Amino acid sequence: KQRNEIHKSQSQRNATMTRAIAIATRLEVTGAYRSLASFPTSSSPRRLAASPSVDAPQQRRRCSHSILLNRPTNKYRHFNNLSRRFASSSPSNHQHYDVIIAGGGAVGSVLARLLLDDGFGTGKGGCHNRRPLKVALLEQRSSPPSLENLKSQPKRTPHPRAYALSPTSLSYLGPSVLQSLVKSNKCGVYDSMQIWEHDGPAQLHFNGEDLEGAVEDGRLADLNHYLNENNNNNAATDNNSSIPTKRRPWLGAVVEDAPLVSSLWDELKNDDRIDLLDNLQIKSIQAPSPSEMGNIKPPPPVQLSFIRSNNEDEEDESTTTTLSANLLVAADGANSLVRRTAGNFPMMTRSYGRKAVTCTVELESSMAQTAFQRFLPHGPIALLPVWNSQDGKDEKSGPIYANVVWSTTPSEADHLLSLSPEEFTSALNHHLRLGPNVNPSLLSDSNNIPFFSNIAKEMDSLLRTANTALTMGTWTESPSRNYFRVPPKSVGVVSPILGFDLTMSHVTTSGVGSKGQYGGYTSPRVALVGDAAHTMHPMAGQGLNLGMDDVHSLSNLIKEAVDSGMDVGETSLFLDRYNDERLLKGWGMVGGVHGLHELFGCSGSVPGSVADGTYDGGKGSSAGGLQSLIGYGRSLGMNVINGLPLVRRALAELAAGATPKGFR
Repeated sequence: KQRNEIHKSQSQRNATMTRAIAIATRLEVTGAYRSLASFPTSSSPRRLAASPSVDAPQQRRRCSHSILLNRPTNKYRHFNNLSRRFASSSPSNHQHYDVIIAGGGAVGSVLARLLLDDGFGTGKGGCHNRRPLKVALLEQRSSPPSLENLKSQPKRTPHPRAYALSPTSLSYLGPSVLQSLVKSNKCGVYDSMQIWEHDGPAQLHFNGEDLEGAVEDGRLADLNHYLNENNNNNAATDNNSSIPTKRRPWLGAVVEDAPLVSSLWDELKNDDRIDLLDNLQIKSIQAPSPSEMGNIKPPPPVQLSFIRSNNEDEEDESTTTTLSANLLVAADGANSLVRRTAGNFPMMTRSYGRKAVTCTVELESSMAQTAFQRFLPHGPIALLPVWNSQDGKDEKSGPIYANVVWSTTPSEADHLLSLSPEEFTSALNHHLRLGPNVNPSLLSDSNNIPFFSNIAKEMDSLLRTANTALTMGTWTESPSRNYFRVPPKSVGVVSPILGFDLTMSHVTTSGVGSKGQYGGYTSPRVALVGDAAHTMHPMAGQGLNLGMDDVHSLSNLIKEAVDSGMDVGETSLFLDRYNDERLLKGWGMVGGVHGLHELFGCSGSVPGSVADGTYDGGKGSSAGGLQSLIGYGRSLGMNVINGLPLVRRALAELAAGATPKGFR
């Protein structure tokens, strides 16, 4: 008993001593930086990328990052300015960063924004005293123009390169970015979606009401409500906002690539915690090998060398800059240089045997904030709302535009690309504006085997009756939401018609060695995000959304490492957690979309051309009995999902990125 009391008193003294040392160290560091701040610098601060001058109100607003939480500005702003000044004025051509992001597109820019977001924390309420991160964003092309410059350009139409973003992905953009996109009328918001097939009566109808439960539980951000509140707060300074007043939650929004990236860079340029490096070409990457992980000594930082140019055509070979970082993130697309150069990242790649054709069309009437998708035998065709008139929220004040994404076989895609705009518009209206159909007969007329023919006919009649009953049941349950809406008529093509091959790819693991698992999303001090790690069919619109989930997961783990007093690449602890989480979710999403592609492609080979009117919508005689049976089952499944609110809402929440119940 006496020994226990002595041991207890010693433990208390040790704990008191530890707290005292920590307080003294913190006071000493703070005093050192205050004394350093009083010294004059030998040269003026040098920014690595030019930033536009901002006024005081903009300076005060630029740190309001979180979509759901309004946090105070960074307490370490003075520390940031001081450390940045010394790093920039150093004569050395080598700088060290916490994180270097290779790729300044949508995914890389969102990751940079999330890393600088002080409102996010790993615990409840976030970490307000987190050490400021030093981040560099590298882009091979020139920096994008500001959103104001895009708005001031001569009258233009939406570019077909656009993304369908879920509410969760939109929340990762932050309030200021989302606010600027909506006020600039660069978001094609939709709160309703209609899906139907070519060879059956089934339909799927989703709308914002399916997400109300997730919004009320706090598992999904209500962007419409948030933006309306901010619009009311800023009504004194902006009376011409085009923010919609409808209270129903969004299913998503279609955002053009150029305004999205420009708005993100506008915010990053106003934050002095990040260096934006454009017009560069990476020359070499030196990353630690897997054998250097798991040792007592942390692996060395990753080294990256590049050259810069004044424009995209002329490079200065004489000046090579070398950077080092605790973590290098590959956000440089499907043909990632970082993935091919640093680490061991085996890829599984499979062609869908399909090609996508995309363009922007002008419509005769409004889409009523609805996205349309019809499944044809060779692939789906989608009509998505985009931004419309540039001068207000009244759609009648200007033309109405929409994006078309048509997936089909390579031969048919090449034929579509060869059509004139008038011929393409005619083919689009013919095949998109057709409504649901009856199921084709299970048996051909040539089947004369009495016994099997009678059984098949009875099964055919049973399935037809059940499917028709389910379809009619959804009409009586909720006629206002389940009736078929004919998509608006297209009156012309207003953009180039583009085509690209569709492939499925995902990083894989190559086995387990003495130092752990190789491959996947991570390698020592290197991590993959976005298309650098996976690509998929665009039918579900989840490609960029999966990349947004990557950067959100990685940013949280980086901040958790910093809060723990470590860098994220010091051990395999944090990167292994990121790898395990993303492998599970990535393969689940990619595999699910691939399964939908195979399921809706089981309609048999269909003769004819989509251009000359001989394309028969899947009712040709070449469709086999098994394929027709699969079509019956698919149609029944769609009707069951549409008729069961719980299942329909669960699918809507999954597509919107809502947190599952019980995982908050």
